[in-house]
Amino acid sequence: MKKIWKYLFLLFSASSSAQITLDTVVHPWNAIGYDFYPVQISSTETKYYVQDTLTNTFNLYNMDFTPFMTNIAVPEPYNPFVYNYEVIYLSRSLFDCDTSSIEFAYTAIGSALSGATKSFYIMRTDGTQLFKLDSAYAPYCFGCLNGSQDTKPIINTSAGAKLFLYYPSNTNNLHIYSLCGTLPKIFDLTNSNVDQTYITIFPNPTSGSLTFEINLPNNMEEFELVIVDNSGREAKHEKINFSNHRCVIDVMDFSNGTYYYSLCTKRKAYQSGKFILNK
Repeated sequence: MKKIWKYLFLLFSASSSAQITLDTVVHPWNAIGYDFYPVQISSTETKYYVQDTLTNTFNLYNMDFTPFMTNIAVPEPYNPFVYNYEVIYLSRSLFDCDTSSIEFAYTAIGSALSGATKSFYIMRTDGTQLFKLDSAYAPYCFGCLNGSQDTKPIINTSAGAKLFLYYPSNTNNLHIYSLCGTLPKIFDLTNSNVDQTYITIFPNPTSGSLTFEINLPNNMEEFELVIVDNSGREAKHEKINFSNHRCVIDVMDFSNGTYYYSLCTKRKAYQSGKFILNK
């Protein structure tokens, strides 16, 4: 019988002298790790992930626990037994560099060990299937061979982000894929370089118009400036070239709130950030 976790978010106020402040309590405690966890969907956005194994959907919440996206269907049912399907990556631009939508990788961890034939999916939250590989799974190993090495299915490399999938039904081959985007740098512990700034925006917050001063990373690619709202819907996009380093965008028609921008090419997202509109 399938399980379903009920989450109760309770906000508490802390005394003025406290240095460690309780944000919330999540019930039950043993849901942590599979049914509830924080996820970095871009370099500027962290969400809480909550899965519902009864309805085969998951929900995303903002850091203040208000709903961000709800009732997102998964391609195959959650399984309450061993080697069950899990959402392992959520991102705005890791797999297709389209920041107007959110995408996720869905797989059965450890399915090769069980002898089961599972599929690895990459989906958009609108239900669009971007990729599927049958009889494959994403390798995970934390502290491999009792050491300090960690194995993860996606890592950033000097040649871009790479996806690793084991394909046991095909003579145990390892398939290596190049991805369009990169993992958010907040989770990239292998990159110690200081991020280069390509975009400066002002004023922020704004009440009507916003100026983007843009220093393009190179002159070989076609760049776009993409703006999305707090629900992930595209609000505006502008083509950027070397003769157009300053871009003034009128946002008077937008509703008040927080918006996110990315400087993108078809290959990757170079920089993301956010601004606040308060008319």
